[in-house]
Amino acid sequence: MSKIFKHSSLLASSALMLGFFPLESQAFIFKLEEATIADVRSAYETGTLTSRQLTQMYLDRIAADDRRRSNLNSIAFLNPNALEDAKRLDRLRSQGTILGPLHGIPVVVKDSFNVKGLPTTNGVGAFKSLIAQEDAFAVAKLREAGAIILGKANMSTWAFSYDGISESYGSVINPYAPDRTPGGSSSGSAVAVAANFAMLAMGGETGGSIRVPSTHNALVGLKPTAGLISVDGTWPLVTERDVIGPMARNVSDVAIAMDALARFDQNNLWNPYIPNPDEIRPDSYTNFLDNTSLEGKVLGLPRPYIGKGDPNKGPSFPVDPQVDTAFERAKRVLEAQGATLVEVDIPVYEGAFVDGLPDAYTSTLFERDLQSRAYYYEQLIKGYDDDRIKSFVDLLNILPQDYVYYDYVQQIADTISSGQAKPWSDIPAIAAAFEAIGQVRTQQYEDFMADNGIDAFVFPTLNYLAPPQGPEGDEVYAIYGTLPARLEANILGLPAITVPMGYSKEGIPMSLEFMGNYFGEAEIISYAYDYEQATQFRRPPSLPIPEPTTAPTLVLLGLGAFTFKLKSRRFYLAKIKPKTRDRNN
Repeated sequence: MSKIFKHSSLLASSALMLGFFPLESQAFIFKLEEATIADVRSAYETGTLTSRQLTQMYLDRIAADDRRRSNLNSIAFLNPNALEDAKRLDRLRSQGTILGPLHGIPVVVKDSFNVKGLPTTNGVGAFKSLIAQEDAFAVAKLREAGAIILGKANMSTWAFSYDGISESYGSVINPYAPDRTPGGSSSGSAVAVAANFAMLAMGGETGGSIRVPSTHNALVGLKPTAGLISVDGTWPLVTERDVIGPMARNVSDVAIAMDALARFDQNNLWNPYIPNPDEIRPDSYTNFLDNTSLEGKVLGLPRPYIGKGDPNKGPSFPVDPQVDTAFERAKRVLEAQGATLVEVDIPVYEGAFVDGLPDAYTSTLFERDLQSRAYYYEQLIKGYDDDRIKSFVDLLNILPQDYVYYDYVQQIADTISSGQAKPWSDIPAIAAAFEAIGQVRTQQYEDFMADNGIDAFVFPTLNYLAPPQGPEGDEVYAIYGTLPARLEANILGLPAITVPMGYSKEGIPMSLEFMGNYFGEAEIISYAYDYEQATQFRRPPSLPIPEPTTAPTLVLLGLGAFTFKLKSRRFYLAKIKPKTRDRNN
């Protein structure tokens, strides 16, 4: 048995009580809250749980608390075939067939992912009629590994903001602090896993949308190297920065998910620019789950991200006192685990603000991004084969002109109508931009790490606590910024993983981030695992959620026909309108 399954097991009472309850009751002996993939696999192997029973437990929990008592609103739409899918997986197991490491594991995916037969709205109310004809690549890989797609997770409209407000399905609520943002745009993905509505979720990130909601919900979230996991079948925002990745309650579950997701896809946009994932990925990311992996490692502490940067060389992020206290504690843990910590200035960070990024990258950025986003938007729309919206341009006749994002829609539609929407292969500037940014990444980041013996960088994922929703939140962002390491992780395309670092006096989660080398997911997963095992900070939110005991219920959520104008206009794309704010997602 793999070592990832040795540290977790079922409650002892499960084995003792098996002989006293009929099969239909056995699922309720299993403790659902905070269960890991290892726990579930053990329960399956010992016959104390079936996939159908586990799926029903999650459905009951969602019915009880996502819309009723706690009203978290994390699930946009449930898969009506979830129980049938679970029964099929049980049947395969009984026949001796295990599809993969996620066999029988319920998963939710962000509403920007296509799931065959389900709506894909990307948080946009007008898209409620769009039904996916095929699975996104990542969804297909999850299914091949045995996962049950439980449903679609709510998200910020157009993936624009950290606030978790969807004009399709309403606001997502932070289960740790209902008056504070849950983070976005992968808000529902984070809340669903944090509240134990699913075991694993898929999120997407352009400028923090995996790491931010993972932090605010005490999760482990992996932002992978750009291109490692194909984004085919998902809605883009900035195609050169978009990534998708797993979000879970522990590092082990993230590693297991990565084994299914990091695979070659012939439709991957990045194929001409990156190595074949099948050739560079480890045999299994779970092989790196070692609680001594920090021993002998050198971790760099980037001064700008811990409040010690030189303001003449770029922004220096101030740190909330409670986050700073938690980080000081985290540093002691890292050292106790055998790591050496050194404060450093990363050359690329200084260079970006002093000398700027290469002209080959910046000079055509807006134009090529608009062209590629418009092209892939249009391809997605055509793939739904919808009678009402046959082209993205049709939105101009569907949406009222006072729609809060009408200018954005019109800009995309005009690009399509003028014939300027183009795939990456037809935009030569993209190859030049990647070559230029690759040289920066090598010379000013990776070479610096090698020359100084640095294995990874570590710092607070967010230097502030989850802000309140609305204008008060804007005040927090004005003081603290929105996300450290956006330059390295999102522009240079580097991997980063966030892991719980404790809680504020108000009970708000805080997180630690490890950022590594290009395609260095395995190493940072190992460091995060070591830290996690030494601290075990993760705890579920305090909600009135009893263990499920209700009869089987399948409730389809999120079908109400309502939209509303968002009060928050936190756009990613600052050049769309001069007054637009930059809140990268």
